[in-house]
Amino acid sequence: MNPTISFVAPEHRAVALRLLFARFPLDQQQSRLTEALRSVERGSLNLDCLLLAEENDKPVGVTLGMHQSDGVTLVWPPVLTCQALDATAVEEGLMLRLCDEIDRAGSKFAQALLDPDDVTETELLKRHAFEHLADMFFVARTLSENDLELPANQGEFDHELFTEQNADRFASVIERTYQGSLDCLFLDGFRNGTDALVSHRLSGQFDPGGWRLYRVDSQDVGVLLMNEHPDQDAIELVYFGIVPEFRGRGLGRQILADGVQAAALTGRVAMFLAVDCGNSYANVLYGELGFAELARRRVMIRRSAELARK
Repeated sequence: MNPTISFVAPEHRAVALRLLFARFPLDQQQSRLTEALRSVERGSLNLDCLLLAEENDKPVGVTLGMHQSDGVTLVWPPVLTCQALDATAVEEGLMLRLCDEIDRAGSKFAQALLDPDDVTETELLKRHAFEHLADMFFVARTLSENDLELPANQGEFDHELFTEQNADRFASVIERTYQGSLDCLFLDGFRNGTDALVSHRLSGQFDPGGWRLYRVDSQDVGVLLMNEHPDQDAIELVYFGIVPEFRGRGLGRQILADGVQAAALTGRVAMFLAVDCGNSYANVLYGELGFAELARRRVMIRRSAELARK
């Protein structure tokens, strides 16, 4: 029998989310459920595309697509219960409906992060036009008072914080940092600097005090964007880049150290980020400053019909 696929009504979200989080360790599942429901109440989590599969009126699978204001849909692949009579039919039904909703929303692209060892999930997404375009390291370090003593600014640069008045300069520098970058090459052509500013606001809790535009001799040379994650007592380095003409001078290390100092000043206990596995320069730099790998994820992208034609 074919499963029934439907949107999850608000009063049933807790049940669906509990199933969605079933892959996490048991001691994390309740806290993730609680935080997710709180995020919905705050308006920071959109569950309009939370889909449930049912057989004989019993929930047997769930998937989630989170449409963002930057035109990207973040995808949680299907999670099934052991009660599914036909697991393949449930997975395919959920993915077909999810992809229909992604297209209906007009997303530029959909993105899923998978365990690199999960061949079955990778093949499922490939059957629905997702491509494996990159692999990402998720790295982190603890923050302490010792970070306040890092040798950061040696008088070579200064910075200013983000405001709506200098937003265009932030966007311009971000676009310039894409030139010759080894990080997330799959995003080339998908968004400009202005789009990136919108996207980077969406990760964690945006605070303009954590967004820095760096200058050398009155020239804009780089950006470092940090957002807070109060639920994790952590700071996320959302984006960091140097314009091409100022690379190779050691400026990147100084600016990153400056960012670590600023993160330590917030009193948070940790700092984390995601970096393309293929960006050898950045990975060496993060390693020198004490970041260690937490996890590795495969990036799967499904382009919109318009982008696929291009």
